[in-house]
Amino acid sequence: MSAERDSDEEIQVAVDLEGDAVEIERERVETLRVDQLFQPVEEGNCDARLQLWSDSAGWNGYERRGDQYYHVNVLTETTVEGTEVSVESEYIHEEAVPPEDVAESVRDHILDRHAGGVGTFVRGCSPP
Repeated sequence: MSAERDSDEEIQVAVDLEGDAVEIERERVETLRVDQLFQPVEEGNCDARLQLWSDSAGWNGYERRGDQYYHVNVLTETTVEGTEVSVESEYIHEEAVPPEDVAESVRDHILDRHAGGVGTFVRGCSPP
């Protein structure tokens, strides 16, 4: 059984009856475009960002600048002086890539059961 919610989401439900037990399995399938995964930012020439993992040294993921995508690895340094907190970022890798590379990377990251083993998988970045 499947029911359409809207054009981007489908719910599939399977119901099994065995004796007096009922087993229900529900699966939600959602289709997203690459640009829907990015979170808007207002920083320099970057329009939006998709962080796939982060740790205390920085983060790795993608930036969107206009209609171009960049794979980036960013080192960050946080300094606290009294009540002042400053964060400085330095790009150690920055490479223009096509949207297909971003989609492939997100797919691989989601399917990798060890994702986040070297840092933290950024769950708020949109990929589930």
